[in-house]
Amino acid sequence: MANPSYPRSLRLAETIKRLVGEWVEGEQADGRLGFVTVTDVRVTGDLRHATVYWTALGDQPDQEAAEAALQESTGQARSFVAGHVRLRYAPTLEFHRDDLPDRSARIDRLLAEIGSNGDRNGGEAAAPGGRQP
Repeated sequence: MANPSYPRSLRLAETIKRLVGEWVEGEQADGRLGFVTVTDVRVTGDLRHATVYWTALGDQPDQEAAEAALQESTGQARSFVAGHVRLRYAPTLEFHRDDLPDRSARIDRLLAEIGSNGDRNGGEAAAPGGRQP
C-alpha cells in the first residue's frame, strides 16, 4: 500500500527529475546542451503535465542556447521518460529556467552591502527607525 503522506505526484516528480537528468547527460555528449542541471520537477495532480526547472553554467548566450536546445528536444525528452515509466499517459514536459541561483546571488550581494555599510559605521548597525542607541 502506498504511503498517503507521500503522494504519487511527488514520487513521479522525483522519477522524472532523475530520468530527465539522465537524458540531459546523454544529450551533453553531442555538445548541444552545455552544462545543464535539472534542479526541480513539479507534476500536476492528474500526472499529465510536468514542469522541469533547470540551470546552466555559462553566460547569457550559453544559457539562451541551452534553452533553445531544450525547447527543440522536448519531444525526445518526453519519449525517453515515457519509455521508463509505467503510466497510461506520458506527462507532457515543459522546461523553465530556474531563477533561484540569480535570486540567491542578489541576496548575497545585498547582504554584503549591508555588511560593508555596518563596517563604515564603526561595526555598529543602526537601530530601527535610523536612531543610534
